[in-house]
Amino acid sequence: MIFRTEIDIKKADFGITYADRLFFLGSCFSTNMAEQLQAHKFPTMVNPTGVLFNPCSIANLLQRVIDNTAFAPEDTFLTDGIWRSFQLHGSFATASQDELLSIANSAISQAHLFLKKTTVLFITLGTAWAYRLKRTNEVVANCHKEPASSFERFRLSPDDVEAELLPVIQQLIEQNKKINIVFTVSPIRHWKDGAHGNQVSKSTLLLAIEQLVELFPGNVHYFPSYEIMMDDLRDYRFYADDMLHPSDEAIRYIFELFGKAYFSKETLKDMEDICSVVQASQHRPLNPQSFSFQLFREKTLRKIEELEQKFPFLDFGREKAQMNGEANGKTI
Repeated sequence: MIFRTEIDIKKADFGITYADRLFFLGSCFSTNMAEQLQAHKFPTMVNPTGVLFNPCSIANLLQRVIDNTAFAPEDTFLTDGIWRSFQLHGSFATASQDELLSIANSAISQAHLFLKKTTVLFITLGTAWAYRLKRTNEVVANCHKEPASSFERFRLSPDDVEAELLPVIQQLIEQNKKINIVFTVSPIRHWKDGAHGNQVSKSTLLLAIEQLVELFPGNVHYFPSYEIMMDDLRDYRFYADDMLHPSDEAIRYIFELFGKAYFSKETLKDMEDICSVVQASQHRPLNPQSFSFQLFREKTLRKIEELEQKFPFLDFGREKAQMNGEANGKTI
């Protein structure tokens, strides 16, 4: 007997290796997946200006990164002595306008350079709802707890979502015909919209993504993280305490299915080797000067050296420092 509705994950038309450059944009679920890859040392960039939820803000940021357009003073505002921007996450908040612009524009410049080398772009759409700042008519990425009366709340249609994302997708493909763009819909429910409102929003995103996949069948793809969470992991033991976000266990399970779609056997073996030296470098012996630890240390450093030769573009500096530090009885 089968007591679950498992999602059939098919092998993707392309694979991910350590030679790829992976760019993640979108909701906090995008961050969850990127963190799993970063833990295995994949060259990854995630949300350079903070998490984004609606398609308009994601498209706006992508356009800014493609063009390397800097933030200007008029993109910022001052509240209670703190400078912020409606296009930036709340973590981009400083007492100096110049400092805010410097930090934000450095993030854009780094993202611009990374995007040029990106081979796979992952975009996680969170909601079809967006907020427009009334005094400027701009769609904001973050309301920063400003008065609700300052904004107009609206819901995009599937055609609206497609219209927002279509130009940047076309530009990305024109610049790199081999780029793969993978869309996902965040499995995190936006409960403030209500049960029905959340479903309408997620359905809007799914329909829009389907249209984009049909328009760019060789470059645009879909990964069913939403369906995995809603249908396969429907039990509340797979949710965090708020009953909305996936638990750590659920994230690891979705990442396992992600690997089934995108990782070859060789890549999985490379991940295993890299993970083993990362874990080994975190080992804290009772006696760092013992003979057994010295053998363990030498074996680990040899493994790191082999991985550096195979992947010269990966940084194992921290792991080497940890192993060498332990040999001297220090904690790095």
